[in-house]
Amino acid sequence: MSSDNQTAVGFLGGLLLGATAGFIVGVLIAPTSGEETRRRWRRRIEDEAEGLGRKGRRAVEDATERIEKGIEKGQRAVNRAIRR
Repeated sequence: MSSDNQTAVGFLGGLLLGATAGFIVGVLIAPTSGEETRRRWRRRIEDEAEGLGRKGRRAVEDATERIEKGIEKGQRAVNRAIRR
């Protein structure tokens, strides 16, 4: 195994170990019960999902509007070409 691979494996191992230790310490010293924590996380995730849904709908509406304008522009160009 090359030195670069060993360094990468060591880094990832340390990262995983640190993340696991941080999670465990966080759970042990959490100021609220597990039930309350899960309720808060669920609420945050639902709010995020709602926000993403709104952004997605807006993006689709914007894209639809641009497509409709493009179609209208194309139809006008075709009509002008036919009249010539």
